[in-house]
Amino acid sequence: MAQRCVRWSAVVIFVILGFISYGAASPLRSKSNGTIITESDGSEVWCEPSQWYDVLWFWFANFLLHALSVRSLPGESWVSSTVFKFCCLLVPYTGVRRGLCLILRASNLAGNDLHSAARANALCMVIRGPEWRPREGQVVEGCSIETPKDRKKEKRAKQQSSMLKNPFANKDPREKGGAPEITIVDTNISNDTPIQSPVRGNEVTLKTKDLYTPPPARSLVDKLTRILIESHRFHSQPPTANLVDHVNVKIHGVCQLVPGYALSYIPEDMKVYSHIKHQRSLSISRLLGVNHVPDIKLASTHDVPRILFSIIQTVIAGYSLYKARGRQIEQYGYAAFGLTVLPYMMVSVINLIGSLLSSEYETVYLVHSAIMDEMKLRGGLCDGVVGTLERPPHQIYIYIEGEVETKPQGQTNEFAYSNGELHCHDTTDGSPKVELQVSPTNDRDPVKFIWLAQKWRRSCRGARKKRQKQGPSANPLLCVPSHSGFTRLPPLWYQTCLKVLTIVLLILAMGLPYIIIAVLSGWRLGNSTSMQRTFVLNWYICGQLHGYAVSMVEGVDGRKNVIKSSVIIFVTYGSYSVMGFYMVFQEMLESGTCKAL
Repeated sequence: MAQRCVRWSAVVIFVILGFISYGAASPLRSKSNGTIITESDGSEVWCEPSQWYDVLWFWFANFLLHALSVRSLPGESWVSSTVFKFCCLLVPYTGVRRGLCLILRASNLAGNDLHSAARANALCMVIRGPEWRPREGQVVEGCSIETPKDRKKEKRAKQQSSMLKNPFANKDPREKGGAPEITIVDTNISNDTPIQSPVRGNEVTLKTKDLYTPPPARSLVDKLTRILIESHRFHSQPPTANLVDHVNVKIHGVCQLVPGYALSYIPEDMKVYSHIKHQRSLSISRLLGVNHVPDIKLASTHDVPRILFSIIQTVIAGYSLYKARGRQIEQYGYAAFGLTVLPYMMVSVINLIGSLLSSEYETVYLVHSAIMDEMKLRGGLCDGVVGTLERPPHQIYIYIEGEVETKPQGQTNEFAYSNGELHCHDTTDGSPKVELQVSPTNDRDPVKFIWLAQKWRRSCRGARKKRQKQGPSANPLLCVPSHSGFTRLPPLWYQTCLKVLTIVLLILAMGLPYIIIAVLSGWRLGNSTSMQRTFVLNWYICGQLHGYAVSMVEGVDGRKNVIKSSVIIFVTYGSYSVMGFYMVFQEMLESGTCKAL
């Protein structure tokens, strides 16, 4: 509610500044210091020295409004949102990927509110984290054991499958939508097979593994979308790699996690069912003859102020381009200040389309699962869930053709502690009672380094871990599912069209400004200085190239880290923007403000 009041307050301030600027630019202004200039086409214009309100209005309407038109993420704190908009002001193409992701998801086109929220990254679930440990006597389904050889074989199989010319050969035709087969290592030991002992007895290392795997990028359009379009929050990745910063992200309801558990965003193709908390309500509905669960309605908004900001900025930027014809371009060439609004206008158009196709959510909603119930038994607290991943029994739900239900497969292990050590054995019917000793994962280095040495150690950690895993002393991994089973939805029939649209918009946003500059100015130098041309051209190019790097600030967790990132971005990438703003103000003061007679 507070953010909505701030947005409408910004609209009111914009209108007030517009009236002030219009009143200052009206015929009531003194014409004693002005001159009549004849343009090359024979038209006459009245030019006079630019005042402070002319410069302020140009900067506010063409640059600041672009930053205000950038959408906020679901549950994003005001600090993170302000920092990201500040980065969009410095580097205009910072928000282009977020706008394209909103178009790519198009949550307003989904079937129901739960699916719309999942496509907008507004749903989250409780998962087992890397530090999760079982309790005494706990039984976990879907466990599997992976040896280093199995991991190498699985990696080699993935590489070979990606090189197949026909990825749909010998598969169920319902899986053509992109639902991959989940490969789990079979560790059931038959009575006739001798037990292969690992390095030290039957010792294994506990690890949480995702059941969900992102759909493979099979076509060129899918690969380009993964690389160029999808940003940090909208990237297709497993749940353990897409965690929610529950301290800084606003969660609907109450969520108090216990050690070993984390929150993760629900992928867009994971089906969420309506969740009825009270069984009494279900019983009454059945007596009344209602067998299906009604759809959940979630609070969302189309964010009219941002749509207005995008429209107003686009119109004013287009008018600034129109006014750049003639005297501005003759004087400054392609370095004219009226042409500098092009990158901001392009991204504002993308933000406008994204705001029309996707709703905005103030908070992130919780979704019930079996892992959430497990966390509650350990003292956790979750209230205010809006859906569930579990298919409730004895209820009628709409079946979507092509959806695939995925359940944990593998062993059912029972864990127990003995003399401070964790042991487990397989309780699956028909399997031998083989007891395994579970060793905790220890990736921490007890040696403390200074800051520079710590950065160097982190950069080399990946190579060291790879060598350790390939060594003969690596223990097999006892993989425990990080989340419960789910139902994978097929891709929407228009998803490919949205991907093509986002790629086309990205190409236009990158190349169209240079085409418009070439048409209007012909890349003429005019009377501009080399410094003006250098900074303006670098502002165009670096604003596009640096936009991809700066957009990664949305993946920074913690308020302090976000503020530090903004300072680093300002020092690293803000020089061209600051000098670009300075050149715009300098040119406006030199050329003055001209109006047609």
